[in-house]
Amino acid sequence: MHQDALLDKAIKIIQNTSRNQLKNYEPDIIITCMTKIFFHHGVNTYEVNVCEWKRRRRVRFIQNCYRDLLKVYVPEKTKQVVQAIVNTINEDRLWKFETFCLKITNILLEHGVSGAIVVHTIWDIIESINTTMYDTRAIIKILYEILGIYKWPDSNDTITVIERLVKFFYKSIIDTNAYDNSITCITLKKGLEICLRNMIKHLPNDQLLIIVYHMCSWTIQRDISDDIILEFGSILEYTAHMHQANLYEKTLTPIIFPLLMQMIASNSRIVSLLGNRVIQYLIDRKGNRLNFDTPRIFFENIDFDLKVGDCYNEDKMFFKVHRESLHDSLLKSIMTHRESRMNLESSYCTMCVIATEVPCGFTAAALVCLTMNLQDLILKENNSHCIANYHIHATVISIMSLLCWINKAEVFYTYVNKIMMERAQWAPHLNPPIQSQYNFAIHHIFWNKPELFFLDWEARYGLWKCFRLQTYQNNNATF
Repeated sequence: MHQDALLDKAIKIIQNTSRNQLKNYEPDIIITCMTKIFFHHGVNTYEVNVCEWKRRRRVRFIQNCYRDLLKVYVPEKTKQVVQAIVNTINEDRLWKFETFCLKITNILLEHGVSGAIVVHTIWDIIESINTTMYDTRAIIKILYEILGIYKWPDSNDTITVIERLVKFFYKSIIDTNAYDNSITCITLKKGLEICLRNMIKHLPNDQLLIIVYHMCSWTIQRDISDDIILEFGSILEYTAHMHQANLYEKTLTPIIFPLLMQMIASNSRIVSLLGNRVIQYLIDRKGNRLNFDTPRIFFENIDFDLKVGDCYNEDKMFFKVHRESLHDSLLKSIMTHRESRMNLESSYCTMCVIATEVPCGFTAAALVCLTMNLQDLILKENNSHCIANYHIHATVISIMSLLCWINKAEVFYTYVNKIMMERAQWAPHLNPPIQSQYNFAIHHIFWNKPELFFLDWEARYGLWKCFRLQTYQNNNATF
């Protein structure tokens, strides 16, 4: 009966008071009152002597009153409204009523209330020392439901929310015993991960790079353990996957690209692997990444279901500027982690994606230079019985054949096929596919027979013939 009397009074106030009169008063009391009434009639389904249809009608009426109040106070007094609602839910311990909390916050968002204000207000409750572990779990569950539906605008407020959520997530995964709140963070790590993933789905494209930047910077921190990297590595990959690249200079920004190069060149296998995967997702506009899972020969006149991209001048210039850094990082990655097949295949995939995304003479020449360097370093070691070295030689010829396939380099193809056939007869372990063990015949050779390896001048000649002919044909086409 008391709630019914409150409802009647609230209705009279809303119906008999003009909008201007309501605006002159702070919304705290009436919003708090309406929230309590909303909960009582919307959640309490055990009212005596009230039939169901009448209860539903009353709930609809309450919702309409609630919406009318929001129209009065939003946007001028948005913060006070949100603060009043969240404080009421928190003080009355209503977080466990998930449906009610989601309903009342969704109505806020429908009326143009900024998601940033809602999230910040809820997050203040989470970080409060007075919030119990039980309530914190319930709040985060509601929070990730909100983040799963809200479309974030491209604004500074969105950036602030991203920074706060990422910072809190980082606290939950680092090994710290500073105070009890850190233990809470660790316990709630899974819920925070869901919050991040749900938010990532609805972030503006460019603002995904904020998360990429922060997580890449974590990986190269001193004394960070592999276990910690594993905690956020999948989220970093997912964020990079969700980003839709246009021009590479806008995706691989001056603060992100150096981090990726440091990751790829890292002495840590897991960091190098993660760096390769992230850059693949960021640059793979045509979706070819899965076609480069392991080295193989790309034979002439065969359809490999590869989508070769257009060569934009901006992308070509980007790789010209950063060629040396990319060359050194990939070279170090392959040579340092050659014993790990997963790492080698990941570096191989990065090189192949670059070849298909920026199909021009410069990219081809840069990749040939890199593969020839790899071959020369392996040959200088003179370790003819190292399985990891066989894998690198197989990787080299695979990339050479891919460049021929992309650029239709007939003369270069002839040379690559010649090497491949020589190897097939005398040293098949130098050709793809790469294997963990090899069966050798008595006639197979293991010394560095020149016919089994690429010569620098032959590779240069193959490239020159290909792109000189293309330039000549393009010039003739303009007349």
